[in-house]
Amino acid sequence: MTQVLRILIIDDNPGDRALTIRELRREFPQFQPQEIREASGFASAVAAGEFDLVITDYQLGWTTGLEVLYTIKQQYPNCPVIMFTNTGSEEIAVEAMKSGLDDYVLKLPNRYIRIPAAVRVVLERAEIKRRATLLEIRLQGLLNQLKVGIFRTYPDGNFIECNPAFLELLRLDSLSQASAMNLLNISEYYSILQELPPPQEEEIELQRADGRPIWVGLSIALNIVEGEQVLDGLIEDITSRKQAEIEIQQLNQTLEERVSERTAELKAANRDLAVVNQDLEAFTYSISHDLREPLRAIQMFGSILLENQDRESNLENQQDYLQRIIASTQQADKLVQDLLEYSRLSRTEMPLQPINLSLLMIQILRQLELEITQQQARVQVEQPLAEVTGNPTIVIQVVTNLLTNAIKFVAPGVQPQLRIWTEKRNKLVRLWVQDNGIGIKKTHQKRIFNPFERLHSYEVYPGSGIGLAIVRKGVERMGGQVGVESQPGQGSRFWIDLPIVIDINP
Repeated sequence: MTQVLRILIIDDNPGDRALTIRELRREFPQFQPQEIREASGFASAVAAGEFDLVITDYQLGWTTGLEVLYTIKQQYPNCPVIMFTNTGSEEIAVEAMKSGLDDYVLKLPNRYIRIPAAVRVVLERAEIKRRATLLEIRLQGLLNQLKVGIFRTYPDGNFIECNPAFLELLRLDSLSQASAMNLLNISEYYSILQELPPPQEEEIELQRADGRPIWVGLSIALNIVEGEQVLDGLIEDITSRKQAEIEIQQLNQTLEERVSERTAELKAANRDLAVVNQDLEAFTYSISHDLREPLRAIQMFGSILLENQDRESNLENQQDYLQRIIASTQQADKLVQDLLEYSRLSRTEMPLQPINLSLLMIQILRQLELEITQQQARVQVEQPLAEVTGNPTIVIQVVTNLLTNAIKFVAPGVQPQLRIWTEKRNKLVRLWVQDNGIGIKKTHQKRIFNPFERLHSYEVYPGSGIGLAIVRKGVERMGGQVGVESQPGQGSRFWIDLPIVIDINP
């Protein structure tokens, strides 16, 4: 079935309208004209929108062809408009074409036959444009579905355009943010492409705008657009594939390398928390050294018990072996528990609220009452303690670890003495914990806050070496800092800075 062609014929000359309609019927048998003679008819036709094309004169009794063009293109941007007139000028024709006119035909006696050809051309052009737009929409939808980022940038790194997938992959809000952050280091690729014209393809690791890393496959080429050099590129998220490759390599390693694999998995799980390499190396050392030490002891004393089970052996020796096995399992269990606690601090949500340190300190000292009594420790709290902003659970854990260390790390025969106070420093509150312990060398004062940095043997001062690392991690997660002032043999003064409680009342 031939499609009906609906055309508005806007002309206040009935003869011109009739000639135009006659020529169109010869070419388009299914042609349905709608003749427009005055402003009200034009307004009704525009409101109804039941037309496929508009043919208008320029000089009309109630308006001009330019105003007709503006009205049609404003409400129906894709509707073709032809101006058929003998009252226009070259300037009018140029202005009309700039405003979206599809064709301009002079109204001369021998030009009526051009109207059908002009209609056919603009309809074909409109159809091509419609298909191109549809194809672009489909292509854009496909690219967005495939999560392939597309971008164009100047050699200096200022972005010209990109698709939504590009912004989504790199967690960017806008092109201006992409230009400001320079995540792709465009200027470096521009220098390379000037010497090596073919597209550059590589796999790189980036840090997205939200701080998280991502592996991408990057393809970038140097092109000329309207006389200017630009860089066109594609990026694709390959993080899963890269992680899978790492997994496969690790699965082919020996038992000791599998321990390193667990470390790498922990690094991937906590990548959004930017765990520093020093922490990871210390973690690997603890797993391979500290945890294996009690396991070797368990294996050794267990083997001795098995070897002696058919022999007459001293019962006292057997009990000693069993006690050593139990102590080793407790040591391993404590290390694992502290590892889990340290890992939890990196992942857990950290809601903050005002905290009354005076009330919290009473609760902490009550929990440590048995340990304080056993060590005959003296604890002096200089009330009142200031209020801070933090997470109550984490503050309890942090302060408990500091007090436990202060009680534990004293010379043999020395009664632990602790002094606790606070002082305000601008927008921070500093909580001090002073002890009369063995002290710490200046060269070791930063190390002690790293995981598993034990300065003394387990036999002398038992522990996992994670306590102060938990203190640092917890304080930093709450927006604070931690430090120590100490000299060997003269005790230590540990401090933590936390945000002060802001008074919102006028």
